[in-house]
Amino acid sequence: MRRLTPFERAGVLIVLFLLLASTAPAQSAKPHASSTQASSIRSNRFIKAFVVDDRLSALRRDADMQSEVIQRLRLGRQVFIIGTKGGRDGNPTFYRLAVTRRTRGWVHRSALAVPGRPGEDERIMRLIETAADGLDRIAMCELFLERFARSPITPRVMLALAQEADRAASALTRRARKRLAKLDEESLRDYYLNDPGLDRYSKLRIKFDFNLATTQYIYDGQAYREIIKRFPGSDEAKRARQRLDRVEQKQARQ
Repeated sequence: MRRLTPFERAGVLIVLFLLLASTAPAQSAKPHASSTQASSIRSNRFIKAFVVDDRLSALRRDADMQSEVIQRLRLGRQVFIIGTKGGRDGNPTFYRLAVTRRTRGWVHRSALAVPGRPGEDERIMRLIETAADGLDRIAMCELFLERFARSPITPRVMLALAQEADRAASALTRRARKRLAKLDEESLRDYYLNDPGLDRYSKLRIKFDFNLATTQYIYDGQAYREIIKRFPGSDEAKRARQRLDRVEQKQARQ
């Protein structure tokens, strides 16, 4: 084998140097790009969401309306979205959820709301207004005020909660009167304020007083006071003052 001359050896070294110089940036850029992509995937992997419509909150094994139901997610349940599927050819969009460390499944997109996502607050307001059950309406209001507190429609939600509590006081009074009709007046207030009909409202932080003279429950008006305090110039505050005046008049009839 012929030995290379010094001139030929120098030429080979120059070619090798140029090849290495041209490939080095691409090799260093490639890990950087994959690292950035991986970081993006990690940052978007878990999206916090909450159940706002338990009529659609069946957690299923697959993204299909007829797939096996694993469990029903309760109203207000916190979950994490880890994937999306569907939404084509008239099929609903499903979210893949991490419910616990071991529980995964698919749920109808409309069952959930994501804090900070545009339009979610108005969508929950519509659900509040159309809810058939008063307790569900209050629970959704509480969820909104806890998770979407920065929304501009917060005064509307607070007023909806207070008005529903007012309506509940009348309904609770009618039911309790039937159960407690034969009690002595001396212990009447104690029994009314310990009636099991109040339990679920108590868990939602809704408080009622009892007027012995009229034998009726009275909502304590806390949400009305909060509206007046936090949003004094709003239309909701004007309505809250009117409602609070009625509450105080009822409380005065002792």
